[in-house]
Amino acid sequence: MVTLTKNFSRMEETVRTLLQNQDSLEGPKVDPLDLMKAYKDKLLEEMWKQQDSLEGPAPPETETTTTSESLEAGGSPEENNSNSLLLRLRALEAENSALSLENDNQRKQYERCLDEVANQVVQALLTQKDLKEECVKLRTRVFDLEQQNRILNVLFQQRVRKSSSPAPQVGELN
Repeated sequence: MVTLTKNFSRMEETVRTLLQNQDSLEGPKVDPLDLMKAYKDKLLEEMWKQQDSLEGPAPPETETTTTSESLEAGGSPEENNSNSLLLRLRALEAENSALSLENDNQRKQYERCLDEVANQVVQALLTQKDLKEECVKLRTRVFDLEQQNRILNVLFQQRVRKSSSPAPQVGELN
């Protein structure tokens, strides 16, 4: 009985801890688009710094039309370098998007698993509570049956004594 109570308390504590930690594990909400934009801005800044070091200051607002068009036009080495950086930037953006989607999928899967574990723990706690109540009922029933058994035993012993004692003689009654 004491073990069941301790286990029940431990399970309740575990559920509370899981539910509290679920919020803290999710961490702060950060929009993936904001992260991608910041990453893109940083890469663009590095690209412009590299380009500035090659050909002097160039305004960051100007952007080449497309990488494939510039390569086909057979531009200067600086333009080719810039185009390769843009290609790399786009590839990194695509990879970043893919990683972001994978992260979201893993987070959702983790949340589903955590919900399932929490549900199973709750079910186990409810089952344990039901079993505890059933044990109490069974103990009460056993106690009642033992008491009835003692009463029946006493009645049986009395009847055995009556049947084993000699029957009174007719002359003894007068």
